[in-house]
Amino acid sequence: MNEQVKPDEIVELLRQAYAMEVEAADCYYDLSDQMFAGNNPDVANIFSHLADIEGRHADEIEGRLKALGHNAAGGSYSWDDPLGPESTASEDIHYLMTPYHALQLALHNEKRAAEFFRMLADKSSEAEARALALEYAGEEDEHVKLVEEWLTRVDEPAVDWHDDEDPAVGQ
Repeated sequence: MNEQVKPDEIVELLRQAYAMEVEAADCYYDLSDQMFAGNNPDVANIFSHLADIEGRHADEIEGRLKALGHNAAGGSYSWDDPLGPESTASEDIHYLMTPYHALQLALHNEKRAAEFFRMLADKSSEAEARALALEYAGEEDEHVKLVEEWLTRVDEPAVDWHDDEDPAVGQ
């Protein structure tokens, strides 16, 4: 048996974190594609950048799992919602959304992810798993700060931001 294999709680936490980051990256890439298709490149670029960040985190977590003698597949977790804590529901997306809106969604997701990891830390019975969950919560807190800083660089949208001056045919 591999002596590096860690207790189940740590492996499950890492697998859950990996799944969350992969789902978030996929979600942000999908949103980026939608925004490019809707001719909204500013928002598309924000979502693409966020997807890259989440993808790098997934890669880092996968590396940790491999170093411990495990793979990222498996796990017995489930989300409270249909989507993971760091993903955006499609009904929250509007093709005319502004960078401000995209960043508000990202801010919401990053805060939920930090809360999720703190909840895992609170539930953990192993000190090492608790510390790891708090480490990930801290990383998500850093993302919150990053998104908040980005928000200072964009304008809040006008009240009529969703009015389409060129609606689809038949509207």
